Amino acid sequence: MNAFARFLPRPPSLVAGSTVLLAGMAALLAGCSKSTPPATGQPPSLVIAATAITKDAPRYLDTIGQTTAYEAVNIVSQVEGQIVEMPFTQGSLVKKGDILAVIYQPPFVAAVDKVTGLVTSDEANLAIAKLQVDRSEPLLPNNLISKQQYDTYVAQVKAIEGQLAVDKASLELAKIDLSYATIRAPVDGMVGTFRINVGNVVKVNDAPLTTIQRMDPLYGDFVVAVTDFPVVKKYYTENGGKLAVHIESLSDATQAKDGNLTILGNAVATSTGTVTVRCVLDNADLLFWPNQPVRTRILLTTLKDAVLVPKEAVQLNQQGKFVFVLHPGAKPTDPQTVEQQPVETGQTQDGGLIVVTSGVKAGDQVVVRNSVFLQDKGQVLVATLDGKVLIDPMAGAGGPPAADKKDDGKPAADKK
Repeated sequence: MNAFARFLPRPPSLVAGSTVLLAGMAALLAGCSKSTPPATGQPPSLVIAATAITKDAPRYLDTIGQTTAYEAVNIVSQVEGQIVEMPFTQGSLVKKGDILAVIYQPPFVAAVDKVTGLVTSDEANLAIAKLQVDRSEPLLPNNLISKQQYDTYVAQVKAIEGQLAVDKASLELAKIDLSYATIRAPVDGMVGTFRINVGNVVKVNDAPLTTIQRMDPLYGDFVVAVTDFPVVKKYYTENGGKLAVHIESLSDATQAKDGNLTILGNAVATSTGTVTVRCVLDNADLLFWPNQPVRTRILLTTLKDAVLVPKEAVQLNQQGKFVFVLHPGAKPTDPQTVEQQPVETGQTQDGGLIVVTSGVKAGDQVVVRNSVFLQDKGQVLVATLDGKVLIDPMAGAGGPPAADKKDDGKPAADKK
């Protein structure tokens, strides 16, 4: 292409055509601007709302912990010998005094018999020595016996009495050892597995034969942060030294029990900054087992006539928490409006409700859902209030109330 071609004048026909085209577009735009109506405000938004209610609400503290056996005992032998019997069933419940193991007993029986013989001999010697003193005493005033000889007889009595006391103590020890040869359950509880089998020789305070855990009641041990402990201690004292506690399994919330916090820890753990507190749980049904992790709620007090709303109603912006409160329109037929109301909240309650300490009163209606694009003083239509459908969402914002629609029981695709 010639480099000078772009500077050549355009044909008159092309210029004229372009002028006509521009004029036509201008006329079209002008016509459109005259036919387009002025913009109106946004239509009312469909929202889901709920009514603020009042009821007593607990003030609580949630923490974690574990259950602990009320009593836990390692069963060890207190004498040395060979185990000849272990009649208990592993994992069974036993009562205090039930036989758990038997150690070969003849050596212990022989020891008792031997010391019994020594005691009998001592008692006979003591009787003779006393008789010697009794016979010698009348002879002393007439010098028929020397004072030295008499004192020797008296000393012999005391020596034999001392030996008798030693042998009687040895007899008691022998009997105790014989009793230890039969190992019995010291507490009620669930016995564990065998750790030593029949035929093994055990020594004094050697490895445990088994363990017993008392299953009913159980302790619930859980930790409280040092910052929360003063509050717990305050309500614990005001309530007479106890607080209601609700405990749940970490894996199954239906596995739960109620108890009373009755023991406060006596020190702060410097490594964690927590205090361990303890409650007692009735566990006759064996719902919980020792050392099971649990979720714990300490019920500190009850807030009377607290105002509650669904927690979804509470929104958050740079100024803080707020809710959208509904207000009726100027006329009964006008849409409702919403007001952005700052609030202060307390703790979340069961059922998805949250305590509102200021900003909302009982009976106020608040927006629960579809509030993303709402603005202060904006218009809304309530599709659902407290779970009751007021407007059929399929009919749109201007559709009739759901109560006015008749349902013939057919699917929408079949209706004509």
